[in-house]
Amino acid sequence: MKFGSNKQQEDAASNASKVTVLSLGFELTGDIISKSDIRADGILVGSIRTDKKVVVGEQASITGDIIAEEISISGEVVGDLYISGETTIYASAKVSGNITTNQIYVHKGAVLNSLIKTLDAESIKSASKSSKINSVSRDEIYSMLDERKTKAASEEKPEKIGQPNREASTYSSNEPDKDSDDMGKNFPRTW
Repeated sequence: MKFGSNKQQEDAASNASKVTVLSLGFELTGDIISKSDIRADGILVGSIRTDKKVVVGEQASITGDIIAEEISISGEVVGDLYISGETTIYASAKVSGNITTNQIYVHKGAVLNSLIKTLDAESIKSASKSSKINSVSRDEIYSMLDERKTKAASEEKPEKIGQPNREASTYSSNEPDKDSDDMGKNFPRTW
């Protein structure tokens, strides 16, 4: 009797690989821009932008703006949040900064030092334009990355083994070459 199919296993494996993870003990200074879910358990000094979900673990610390579809916070976040979907702030969380979201759930015990606005998704998108991470559009960034990948792939040429190096360098000296019959001439040398 078969309970699962290979397709279900492949789907689960592909979804598992579509999470960007900043693991515990990892420290990063810089912005993260991703098309996939992001899980942060380490320290980030920089902003996050994704079309998906952000999960901030209990021991995580993020200093920067976050723009996402959905967020769950258990750790510390200092910065403005622009969440077009659901924001969940758990009891262990500490949040400082403006929160602009569609829906918000705050668990008892969470520490907030924030101004909270609930707006529709379109208003949140326009409000997030004030964040420095939105200075370049997501499409422009991804097209630049794709161009770099194709350029790097085209520059990689396999080296042929066994082919002699045909580049020659010229050696000249004011002293005559003792091993040659033609004194004072420049001879091509290969090193």
